[in-house]
Amino acid sequence: MARMEENVKGIYAGQTPKVKICGIRTLEDVRIINELKPDFAGFVLAPSKRQVSLSELKILIASLDKKIIPVGVFVNQDPDLLLRLVEAGLQILQIHGDEPLEYMRQLKNKILEKYQDHRQVMIWKVVRVGPAANPIVFDASAFQGLVDGFVYDKYDPEAYGGTGESFDWNLLQRNQSGQIEKNKVGDIPMILAGGLNEENVASAITLLHPYCLDVSSSVETEGRKDPDKMKRFINRVRA
Repeated sequence: MARMEENVKGIYAGQTPKVKICGIRTLEDVRIINELKPDFAGFVLAPSKRQVSLSELKILIASLDKKIIPVGVFVNQDPDLLLRLVEAGLQILQIHGDEPLEYMRQLKNKILEKYQDHRQVMIWKVVRVGPAANPIVFDASAFQGLVDGFVYDKYDPEAYGGTGESFDWNLLQRNQSGQIEKNKVGDIPMILAGGLNEENVASAITLLHPYCLDVSSSVETEGRKDPDKMKRFINRVRA
């Protein structure tokens, strides 16, 4: 319990952008990130080529360095399922589908009912960016008190993230003009995802000043996490 309370309450401290390595699937992946020490480890619990089961999740989180915060990624799934998976050790729930505002209210209420006397569970919500998605037409203020971070990812009609493709960051900057300050959109921290790699991450930081960089595909080789690529990406962010 103490680990979760201390980690969750302190994750927004500091100015250096954070790093989330997503799509962790094996104990070898965990061994590598324990050495490299990204800030967050992402575990996909939605249908995906990177999906892990509840039993796998428990084993992976049990082996994870206590300073690395485990994040569960979900797509259009029952809130009660998410709460059950929190028992495996998840500290952040990343809601990466088409979940409406009412879903977010329901999930937040369930979390408060279950954990208010024991520990906090934070929520990140995806905003899918792309011309066809008309993505930035949403009221960020409506999510105040419901989410603890917005994850900006490329819109794809066939997939909910993990495509390795980036979106036009200028589009995001134009639509959020005047709001992207101190790693936040309004008062909600911004997590940037979608096609990030060691070549473009410095530009992303300069342009958008995100709170966190979320990466998966570009730190893989032939579908497996690549230690050298992960190390280079983390070093570039923290340079």
